[in-house]
Amino acid sequence: MAEFLKQLMELGEEFFETIKHKTKLSTFFDMYTAKVIPTFVSEKDLKEYYEKRMEDVNKLIDKL
Repeated sequence: MAEFLKQLMELGEEFFETIKHKTKLSTFFDMYTAKVIPTFVSEKDLKEYYEKRMEDVNKLIDKL
């Protein structure tokens, strides 16, 4: 039983570290998209790109 609890605690720690890492990556990506991309891409082009990507995502969801 003690071994099971130990493994459960380790799994929880690994899960927490994974979530923490993904949150950091998301934050860096958000900063990059908010600050860097607009400096060299026009807002109109970005809007068209994201509309196209959203259409692709919606088509993928419909196929599922």
